[in-house]
Amino acid sequence: MASVSYGTKRFVRSVRNLFSDPPPRRRTLVLAAARPDGEGVEFAYTARGRRYRIHMVLPAPLAAGLPALPEGARAQVLTAIGLAFAPFLFKLSDFATVRVGTAPLDERARAFFGEFLRGGLGEFRYLQGLDPSRPIRVEANGERPPAPMMLAAREELLMLNGGGKDTIVAAELLKAGGQPFTWLTIRPNATRRRVVALSGNPDAIEVGYEVDEEIDRHRAYPWGHVPHTSIVLAIGVLVAMLTGRRYVAAGNERSANFGNVRHRGFEVNHQYTKSFAFERGFADFVSRCVSPDIRVFSILRPFHDLQLARLFAGHSTYLPHFISCNNGIRAGTWCKACPKCAFTALALYPFLTSEQVALVFGEDILQRPVIRRHILDLVRGAVRPWECVGTREECALALSLLLARNPGLRFSGEPGRAALEEAVAGVDAARLEASILAATHPEHAIPAPLVTRLNASLGALGAPLIAPAPAA
Repeated sequence: MASVSYGTKRFVRSVRNLFSDPPPRRRTLVLAAARPDGEGVEFAYTARGRRYRIHMVLPAPLAAGLPALPEGARAQVLTAIGLAFAPFLFKLSDFATVRVGTAPLDERARAFFGEFLRGGLGEFRYLQGLDPSRPIRVEANGERPPAPMMLAAREELLMLNGGGKDTIVAAELLKAGGQPFTWLTIRPNATRRRVVALSGNPDAIEVGYEVDEEIDRHRAYPWGHVPHTSIVLAIGVLVAMLTGRRYVAAGNERSANFGNVRHRGFEVNHQYTKSFAFERGFADFVSRCVSPDIRVFSILRPFHDLQLARLFAGHSTYLPHFISCNNGIRAGTWCKACPKCAFTALALYPFLTSEQVALVFGEDILQRPVIRRHILDLVRGAVRPWECVGTREECALALSLLLARNPGLRFSGEPGRAALEEAVAGVDAARLEASILAATHPEHAIPAPLVTRLNASLGALGAPLIAPAPAA
């Protein structure tokens, strides 16, 4: 039924698009300028005969340091940030080309950013009835970027702060392994600040940005998914340049590598910019064009989402304070009705008591029928929900463990326990537990010194260790 529903919605929206953004949709979006202005950087775009702006606000000491950066490297990283912001503008039109007027880009960089835009906009285009497989061409004024910046970087780390369980697990592993880090929070809110406070590490930097309201006034499409992780990583590189730190670390797990649906042979992935494919491409751009002394990677890449839930369950201090719900994070609440709330409950329940789960959500959230319906969809739905959730196998294992460890758990209303048991009736839980929980995956780009420190933390917990990253 889900695939029929998506097909119907896509057809209706494709008809609407004929009027709001008529074919052949060959328009060009121009990243015209990236100007430091004393408070941060103003990014200027032109599209459909109009000019738009996005303003990034930096802490005063960092804003003051922008002019001192080598001009070429600064132009490259600001271009990367400007292109990371570009998906906001695709509500105006399904642009065929993005032209960069802020820095030269070589062929490899243009190909990477074109693939980033196609992958990062895949969900938006698919759900809007557009073709997510259509390439987006990136052009630049010049093809020979200057030499990258050589940076006498300290062996310190910027930890990107999303305010959820993965961020918390990454930070606690770093602390236990003795790795100094500074929190970097993009668009801070009460939840993200609470995570910083609870971590006991007050070393923190905050960066904000404001998106031109005129984009929504002139939009051809009513909404658009923006791949925020690319923005966070690109700003992280700029902050690393300004503060002399070597490592920019995200908390993205292996589960993010897998998409939601295939369309015309193209994998549409809600979490594309959290994937290892994007991470590798972006890290290559940074090393070649910005600075070879800055390393961009995810600390949690070797882990499945369910493994992180088990690690998180050991940090009970955070239970009443973290938020992973995209609908409620700004307000500091769980909506208790979306697939992300359902997956978070599903992932934690095998490793926590029902009383501890209630500390997270303020109630035993599994007693809500809407959450149980989402759980069934997570396990057997035709399309993976458009949220940062685990794979179907992880969800099936989590539900199997939940039911096995809570034999007395019952629900009023439908779906009841019998429906949940039926959903995992043929699941080989022992096999899944061995492949998902008992080992880490070798595909990652964590620098060797950090692997050693993380393994010290994991060994103390009795958790699977991380293998060294494969040679480049």
